[in-house]
Amino acid sequence: MNDVKTLYPEHRISPVALHASAALNHVAAASPAFARVLEIGCGAGEALIAHARAWPNSIALGIDLDEARIGEGQQQIQASGLTNIELFAAGLGDLLAVSPGEFDYIIIHGRFSHTDDDTRDALLRWCRQHLSAQGIIAYHAVVLSDNDDETTLRNALAFHSARAANEAEQLNCARAMLGYLAMTLPDGALKTRVLAAEALDDASLMQRYLADDTAARNYTDFAREIQALDLACIGDALPQTDLAACYGERQQQLHAMIAGQSDRHSARQYLDFAVNRRERFTMLCARDAAEPSFVPDLAMLESLHWAGNFTRVFTINGKVVSGHISQSGVPVRTENPVTLQILDVLAGAWPMSLSVEQLIFNCRLPERPGDDTRKQVLESLRDLFLNNLDGLFWSAVPGPYNLAENDVLAPVVPLPVADEESRVLNLWSEAVTVTPAHWRWLRDGMRTTDDDAWASFTALRIRGVLQGTPLAWKNAIQPFLRTGNVAWLKQCLNTLLLLSVSERRGGLLQSEANMDADSQTDSSEMDAVYEEANRLIGKGMAKEAREYTRELLAQAPQNMHILRCYSHTCVLTCAWDEALEALCRLMGYYFSSLDIYDDLATALHETLDLFNALKIMRSLLRLDEKNGGFWNSLGTLYHARGDMTLAEKCVREAFRFQPRNPRYLAMMGVVLSDNQKLDEARYFLEKSLELAPEDFDCFTSLLFVLTHDNRVSAQELLAKHRDYGERVTAYAERLALNLPLNNEKDPHRKLRVGFVSGDLRTHPVSNFLLPFWESFDRTQFELVGYNAAPMHDEVTDHLRAGAVLWRDAYQLSDRELARQINDDGVDILIDLSGHTTWTRLPMFALRPAPLQMTWIGYPGTTGVPAMDYRLLSSTLASPPGLAEQFTEQILWVPMRKIFEPHPQSPDVNPLPALRNGHLTFASFNRPKKINDEVLELWAQILVREPGARLLMGFMADDEMIAMMTRRLTHFGARPEQLIFRTRTGLIEYLEYHHHIDILLDAFPYTGGTTTNHGAWMGVPTLTLCGETMAGRQGVETMNGYGLPEFVANDKADYVEKALSWQGRFEELNAIRLSMRSRIPTNNADGFRVAETFEKGLREAWKIYCTGEAPRSFFVEE
Repeated sequence: MNDVKTLYPEHRISPVALHASAALNHVAAASPAFARVLEIGCGAGEALIAHARAWPNSIALGIDLDEARIGEGQQQIQASGLTNIELFAAGLGDLLAVSPGEFDYIIIHGRFSHTDDDTRDALLRWCRQHLSAQGIIAYHAVVLSDNDDETTLRNALAFHSARAANEAEQLNCARAMLGYLAMTLPDGALKTRVLAAEALDDASLMQRYLADDTAARNYTDFAREIQALDLACIGDALPQTDLAACYGERQQQLHAMIAGQSDRHSARQYLDFAVNRRERFTMLCARDAAEPSFVPDLAMLESLHWAGNFTRVFTINGKVVSGHISQSGVPVRTENPVTLQILDVLAGAWPMSLSVEQLIFNCRLPERPGDDTRKQVLESLRDLFLNNLDGLFWSAVPGPYNLAENDVLAPVVPLPVADEESRVLNLWSEAVTVTPAHWRWLRDGMRTTDDDAWASFTALRIRGVLQGTPLAWKNAIQPFLRTGNVAWLKQCLNTLLLLSVSERRGGLLQSEANMDADSQTDSSEMDAVYEEANRLIGKGMAKEAREYTRELLAQAPQNMHILRCYSHTCVLTCAWDEALEALCRLMGYYFSSLDIYDDLATALHETLDLFNALKIMRSLLRLDEKNGGFWNSLGTLYHARGDMTLAEKCVREAFRFQPRNPRYLAMMGVVLSDNQKLDEARYFLEKSLELAPEDFDCFTSLLFVLTHDNRVSAQELLAKHRDYGERVTAYAERLALNLPLNNEKDPHRKLRVGFVSGDLRTHPVSNFLLPFWESFDRTQFELVGYNAAPMHDEVTDHLRAGAVLWRDAYQLSDRELARQINDDGVDILIDLSGHTTWTRLPMFALRPAPLQMTWIGYPGTTGVPAMDYRLLSSTLASPPGLAEQFTEQILWVPMRKIFEPHPQSPDVNPLPALRNGHLTFASFNRPKKINDEVLELWAQILVREPGARLLMGFMADDEMIAMMTRRLTHFGARPEQLIFRTRTGLIEYLEYHHHIDILLDAFPYTGGTTTNHGAWMGVPTLTLCGETMAGRQGVETMNGYGLPEFVANDKADYVEKALSWQGRFEELNAIRLSMRSRIPTNNADGFRVAETFEKGLREAWKIYCTGEAPRSFFVEE
C-alpha cells in the first residue's frame, strides 16, 4: 500500500466487518444477526438501512445533525417497510441527555468525531455507559494532528527520541528515525522533507526539529487517554492496516527493527509514521472486557467466511487471462493458480459467502494429491486480505445473502418510483449503481430472457442487488439456459457447479438431499429411443441419428428425456456445436448430473475451450475420484495442453480403476509415446487393439509410434501397415456401401480434386500445401476441401476461398463422408493426414472417388489397398528401395518448392560461430523423435569437441529438461554444453536460429518443417539417410537445396561431418548467407510450383480412363 488516506467505505465499517475485525484481534463481539447498532453521524442512514435489511432480527438506530438527510433516510425506511430501524435528527447535547439502552456496536464518524478533546471524551464516556458487555465502539479520528508535513516530521522525530536522556541521544534517535522514514515513506512531499532533514548538520537538525518541546498529539496519546474512560483500543476496523506486512516485506523488516520491544500502540504509531497515515477507524471495547492480541492474528482468517465480486478476464479471442475485474472496475492480476481459483469460486458463489473449508474443497486438484491445498488456500487468502482487495468481503459468520429464505429471486432494495440511475447499498453495505434499464427489468418481473435481460440479470447479480436461496438462483438462471446460448452458460459455469452440490462438498446446497434430485432422467419409454439412436450410430449413420432424435425433440421440445438423448447423440457423433447448444438447453431443466457435466466438458474440449473443460473435470473428480472416465478425460485435456507429465499421471489413474478399458489403454499409449516412453506406449496400444480390434484411431497411434522406433525395421513397419489395411478393408466390406463411380472417363476434361485433412489450418501440412493450392490452374482443376478437424482459422479461410466447394467433415461418419464425397463428384481424392490425428483413412477404404492418393502429412504408407497412389518427390528415388515400403503405387513428382516461409520471418544473421569461436548445434524436433541412439550420437559430437554447445528446443517443462540433461550427460556430454528452450511462438522460435550454426536431425523419424524453417533462417541440417521415408525427409530437403554435404550415410559419417565444420566457419557462413537464394519463394522465374503436380494427376487420370490398373511412374519437368 502507498500513502494511506481514506480506507473506510461503508462495507469496511459495517457491523459485519467490525465483528470479523474484532475476531482477528481475539475479541468476541456480538453476532450482527441480533445486534443492537447505533450509528452516530449516520447521514441519510444508507449503511444502517442496508444492515437492517440484511439482518432483520437486528435493531438499528441512527443519529445525525442534518435534518434533511435524516428525512431522506426515513423515506427509504418507509418505502422498504423496515421496522427494525429508526433515524433521528439530534445534536450531541440531545444525545448525551438520553439513555436509549445498551448497544453492541456504536459507530462514530462525521462531524461527531471531529471535535475537541473534551467533547470527544464526553461522547465516549456516554458510549461506554451504553455499551453492552461484548460491545464495540468504532471511532473515526485523525491520528496525525496537522496536515503540515513539517509538523508531521517534527512529531515523528519527537516520538522516537522521547526517551532520550540527553541531546546526543536525542540526535541519534532523530537520525535513526529519519533513516527509517527515508526507507519506508512513499514518494511525496513528506519524503522529500525527510531527505532534506537527513542532510542537515546536527545543530540545524536540533534547532529546526528538536528544539520545540510542544507535546505531539498522536495515536499513542489517544490510546492512553481513552483508558481513563474505562475503554481499551482493540485495533483498526481494517485490521490488515495494523500489520507492517500489509505494506510489503521490506516495510515489515524495517518496522520490526525500529519498533523493537515497543508496546502495541507504539508499534502501530511507528507504522502510521512510516506510511504517512492520517486517519484511523479505531475499535474500542470496555477496558476489562477482553485482552486484544498484540497484532491481528492472521491464523484466524481460517475461521472467516469469504465473498468476492469478481469477473474473470478474457481476450477478444476468448483466451483466458490470469486476472479478474472487480465490480467497481479495479483489475486484479496474479499468476498464482490457487488465488485465481479462489477468485473464480467466490465469483461463482457471489453474493453468497463460502467458508474456508468450501474454498479448500474447490481448490483441491485431484491430479496433485501431494499438494497441501489448505496451506495454499490460506496463503492466498492472507495475501488477498493484506492487499485489502477491492471486491473482497469477509465475515465471522455466513454472509447476509446466505440467510435468504425466498425461493424466487427478489431485489434487496425497493424499486424507485422512477427508473433513474441510483446509488444503493447492497447487503454487504457495498455502494453500487443501478441503471434505468436494470430497474425496468426488475419492474417487469424478470420474465424476459433476451440479450438485454441477460445483461440486466448479470449486472444486478454482480452488484449484489438480488437475493434468494440456491433454488431461487437456479430457477432464475435456467430460463436463460433454455435459450441455448452457450456464451451465457460459460459465464455462469462456476455458479452452476456450486449449485449442483452440497455445502459439505464445496457447494451451496444446504443438504445432501438436494444432490442430483432432478438428475434421474431415464425412463422405460426412452429405452427404445436410445436403442434406435445407438443402432444408427453403430451403422455409421451419425447424421440420421441426430435427425431422428431432433425430430422427436421437435414434437416435444420441453421433454428433458428426449433433449438428454439428443444432446448425448450429438456428443457421440462429434456434432460439437449442436451438442453445446443442446446441453445448454438441457441444463435449463436440470444440471445436477455428473454425466451431463462430463458431456459438456467433452464438447468444450473439442471446441478448444480447455479452460472450462478442465474446470468441470476437476470438479467431477472431486466428487468421484474413482471414476476412470473422468481421469481419462482429464488426462486427455492435459495432453491437449502439452502437459505430458500430468497427462500421464491422469491416464494412469484411469487405467488403475478400469485396466481393461480399451479407450483408456489407447490414451495411455498416446500419452506415453509423447513422453518418449515408446516401449510402454507400444504395449498399451497393442493391448487396446486386442480388446478393440476395429479401433482404427488406436491402430493409427500405434503405427505412428512404430515410425519413431529405431528398432523397427522397414519390413516390420510395412507388415504392420498391411495389417491395418486388411482390417479397414474388412470394415468397409461389412458396411457394404458400394458407391457408384460414374465420373466421366474423359482424360482431358476439367478434374475435380478433393483434399481430406485435419490440418487445413495453421499447421506444417498447410504450410507445404499452400504454394501448390495457390498455383493450381483453375481452368483445368477444381479444388474441394474436406476439413476433418473441428478447428479453423485464417489459413482455413484462405484455403476455403480458393475452393469451389468446402465441407466441414469432422462430424460426419465414414459412411456419411464417403457418400458426400461421392455425391460431390470428386475425381481424385487426396489424403493429407496418413496415420496422424484426424485421419479419415477408413473412409478411403469405402472408395468414394475413382482415384485415391495420399501425399503430405505422414512419412509412410497408409497400408490401405483402396489407396491407389503415394505422391513422392523425385529426389527420394535415390537411393533405391523406398518404393517397396509402400502398398500404394508411387507417383514421382519433381517438386521445386515444398515450403512457404512465414512473411514476418527475421532476417538471416552472420554465423554465430564467427563471434563465439565455437560451433553451436541445435535441435528443434519434437522430443518424441529423440531416442537414446540419437542422444548418444549427439553426445559423441560434444565429447569430441568440448567447446561445442547443443541447444535443444521444444521442451515441455523443467522435468523434460532435467530428463534430457540426465540422458545426455550419461552419454558423456557436460551440463555446461547444454542449452534448453521451451516451446514458444513462431517468431521467437525462428529468432532462436540467430544463436545456432548447424541443426542436428533426429532419426529414424527425421525433421520436415523444422528442417525447412532452419534452411530459411540460413541454418543447414545435418541429417542421416535412413531406410524408411520417415528417415529420408531431411535427405529430400538438403538434396533439394543443393547441400548433399549435410547428408550422412551412417552414424560414423554423421559425427565426422558434424565435427568437420569446426574451423570452416567462413565456408559455413557463406552457406548461411546464401541459403535463402536456394529456396524458391515466388514465380519470378516463370515456373508454377503446381505444374508438375498437375501433370502427375493428369497422367494418373489418363491411366484410370484407359481401364489400366494404377502403376508407378515419373513426371518429367
